[in-house]
Amino acid sequence: MTRFFHRISFPWHSAVWICCLTGMISYSCSDDDLPLLKPTLPGESSDNIRAIRHLGGQTPSYDWTFSYSDGRLVAAGGTVRDPDTTIDGSFSYTSQLSYRHNGVNIYNSSGEKTVVTLNAQGLIDKMTVNRNIYKFYYREGHLAEWEKTVFENSFGQAHQYNSSARFTYNGGNITGIEYKENSGEPVSITIVPSDIPNRNGLLPETISKELGCLGFEHLYYAGLMGLPTTNLVKSISVSYPSQPDKNYTINFEYSIRNGNTILCNYHTPQGSVASASYEY
Repeated sequence: MTRFFHRISFPWHSAVWICCLTGMISYSCSDDDLPLLKPTLPGESSDNIRAIRHLGGQTPSYDWTFSYSDGRLVAAGGTVRDPDTTIDGSFSYTSQLSYRHNGVNIYNSSGEKTVVTLNAQGLIDKMTVNRNIYKFYYREGHLAEWEKTVFENSFGQAHQYNSSARFTYNGGNITGIEYKENSGEPVSITIVPSDIPNRNGLLPETISKELGCLGFEHLYYAGLMGLPTTNLVKSISVSYPSQPDKNYTINFEYSIRNGNTILCNYHTPQGSVASASYEY
């Protein structure tokens, strides 16, 4: 039996090209070795916030528990709070965060498919929750504007609801919000900062909806939604231009222990005594 052997020769430039191609393939396959995204958490210290609980009178908000690993928020559990007793405490869910080199995967026990895209600074640029769409815009590291589009189906018809808000800042403190739902009249919110540094990076109470993060505040505490306001909030005044009888102001008082804010006391718009406690 005769055997045939073929000797294959490559020009030197072909060999170089193959080596380069091999290098590119090896590089692309080694992305898993790149460092994982590590957002800057809003708090200044190693005493990361572990829980937020609301007591007394309620405003639309969520209670939260947080878990961390390697300086990242990796799990959170939220429970809805609301002045309507039929809604208050009626829904809870957990959220797992898995970090990639340039992104984060979010898995919610509620079954809602959540996908986020990040901007060059590692902040959420767009988020989709099932069909609903959220867009976020930043200025100097702070959240400056957001837009939300929600789709609902009822009796075979699709309905679209839009809401949005724009923020103003002064010296790193949030001082105003213009909030709008659908084609309704904008609601103006004036925010007065206190002299107390916001060392733990806390969100202002009672206005999570207007801040654009109601129900997913944990993504802010994960460092994915911009810088915290510099000082704790002293008061919030909500103004309805065509319905001044609905206007109200909420004043806040704080308790500090070992440099950490542990309690925020206030009255709800209905006059009920309320508080938010923070654990570290």
